[in-house]
Amino acid sequence: MRPGYTAKMSARAHWKNNNAPGLTSLNELLAWSRCGGAAPRLGVKLDGAWRTLSAEKFYQQVCGTAARLAARGARRGDRVAILSESRPEWLVADFGCLAAGVIDVPIYPTLTAEQVAYILRDSGAIGVFVSTPEQAAKVEVVRGALPALGWVCCFDQREWVEEWAVPVPGEAPVAEFDRRLRTTPGDQLATLLYTSGTTGTPKGVLLTHANLCANLNVSTLAFSFGASERRLSILPLSHITERHLAYVDMLYGAVTYFAESLDRVVDNLIEIRPTVLVSVPRLFEKVAAGVRAQAAAQPWAARAIFAWARRVGSELAPWRLRGAPPPLGLRVRAAVANRLVWSKLKARLGGRLNKIISGGAPLGRELTEFLLSMDVMVDEGYGLTETSPVVALNRPGARRPGSIGKPLPNLEVRFAEDGELLVRGPSVFQGYYQMPEATAAALDADGWFHTGDIGRQDADGFLYITDRKKDLIKTSGGKFIAPQPIEAELKASLYVEEAVVVGDGRHFASVLLVPNWDALAQRGLDCGDREAACVRADVRALFQAEIDRVNAHLARFETLKKFLLLAEEFTVASGELTPTIKVRRRTVEARYRAAIDALYAEPRPDAEPTLPVSPQCR
Repeated sequence: MRPGYTAKMSARAHWKNNNAPGLTSLNELLAWSRCGGAAPRLGVKLDGAWRTLSAEKFYQQVCGTAARLAARGARRGDRVAILSESRPEWLVADFGCLAAGVIDVPIYPTLTAEQVAYILRDSGAIGVFVSTPEQAAKVEVVRGALPALGWVCCFDQREWVEEWAVPVPGEAPVAEFDRRLRTTPGDQLATLLYTSGTTGTPKGVLLTHANLCANLNVSTLAFSFGASERRLSILPLSHITERHLAYVDMLYGAVTYFAESLDRVVDNLIEIRPTVLVSVPRLFEKVAAGVRAQAAAQPWAARAIFAWARRVGSELAPWRLRGAPPPLGLRVRAAVANRLVWSKLKARLGGRLNKIISGGAPLGRELTEFLLSMDVMVDEGYGLTETSPVVALNRPGARRPGSIGKPLPNLEVRFAEDGELLVRGPSVFQGYYQMPEATAAALDADGWFHTGDIGRQDADGFLYITDRKKDLIKTSGGKFIAPQPIEAELKASLYVEEAVVVGDGRHFASVLLVPNWDALAQRGLDCGDREAACVRADVRALFQAEIDRVNAHLARFETLKKFLLLAEEFTVASGELTPTIKVRRRTVEARYRAAIDALYAEPRPDAEPTLPVSPQCR
């Protein structure tokens, strides 16, 4: 440990046990991280084995990258992009930019060359870090239209290892580097993040060091994070939530392991055995569907034991939510249920998870309660890029299924007359880059950020999000329907992969469903020809039963009268999903417009009550 860090580490030990850390800049976080020395910081799987980068090596590579940026002429306030999958080099480039006073611009690696070009051009990036030659090729295709772009550095090529991520020799340069880190002003712009664009053109969100640190200081205090944590990183670092979590790991000295891919998450969970997992609801939906399918395939006796264990879990849930010890008899039954049933599910998640958080979309009360009945506590949270990101979170001592938790203590919230959630506080962004009109529309004169989400707050302070304001469906009868809660309940079904409720301007609501084809096959339904299966009576009867289940809990004007089964899954590549696996509702509706119109057309007297499915399903 270098001289001058002892006092800082004493303060760090104090806040870990008592108070918030009081970070004022991410560069201060970097200085702290160096104190980890030889301790693992970042893990990645290479050539079949997990390898880690130590805190000291990470710090040295960041120092070298910052020096190289300066040598390339990068000045404070310049923009440099990062186009890469999640990996250690991403964070090295990130902190290299932050240390040099450069504003970094994350770009999702799943974007097309044209989309990449838009962000590079709009941000005026002078350079870009890319992960692979394939990502570099996207930039080269459009480079002629990017006059500000001066250089491209590829992590997988020798230039990165031999020129950029090279430790700076000598004590004097490192000492000066340390000094600059500790004196970074909080109001200095840190990053320019482009929203994933579910409803239109991406907007560049400007966040300062102070914005990010205000959220970092308080978002995890209730969770008792420690240096023994191991987290499997699933979301892309281009997403503000994943980046925030990487900073949390650094703050507490935890190790971040980067999942090989979404397809390998289950295997990686078993290999890493993490203590922390943060994901979008889709992962938890798949886990629950897998458990249900496995249970359904068991003999009668095993199914009875599974049902009994769930009843015990449901009885235990209120005690877990309150953080109170259950009665002795319930503890004994819970121990038996854990041995017979719950432990098997936990083993599929690595066996050591004690902090599981979901965000990005509604988790759904039914899914939350199912997981609780299996003794798996998933804390749902809520945030946006513009709020750095966390606004509210269920956490130990303050949990309520179906809600997004209570607001963070350094934020104010209120609701507009139309129910829109407004947020004010130190983590709220500075505005949209070069978009004054959009900024004025989202951030009012009193500093309230208009989230675009409709919700409410109960008497105990828990927040509930009903839907996106722009997604609300207004029927021709003037009734408003919030589609997301309905979709979440449908996706709690073993057989539903995706659901999109439609009906804006129509007389009633309907829904587009993407089946879980594997689950249908396990049920014994022949779905080799998916298009034919979409119109088969036995398949449609199964989905009608799922819709009836959800309709039973809806107001009459909300009920789903008709449905389409879609043979093709939604993907990022085809444009129906954002890089963060959110459905692009407008894109889906546009693609299936003709089929939706046919669904609502007046039936012929000799037609069946349910009208034709989409042309893609025939």
